[in-house]
Amino acid sequence: MMEEDFMATTDRVPLASEDLYAIDQLAQKTRHPAEKVKRIYAGVISSLRSEARIQSFLTLLASKKVRDILRKVGKPPA
Repeated sequence: MMEEDFMATTDRVPLASEDLYAIDQLAQKTRHPAEKVKRIYAGVISSLRSEARIQSFLTLLASKKVRDILRKVGKPPA
């Protein structure tokens, strides 16, 4: 992925458009604030990118890990 494809950064972690879409979907489905989901997602995706030899499914893997983390945290206040 080329640098100009990146849409946003969080804590110096570049996020592509598919990452932003995944964050939005996770926030909607889990009912957690988008900023909270984005912070967690940025940490997870950064870790995965540094360890992965193949980058193809990182968005999917990151989404699953973030969903698991949010599930452990519990439901957000209504």
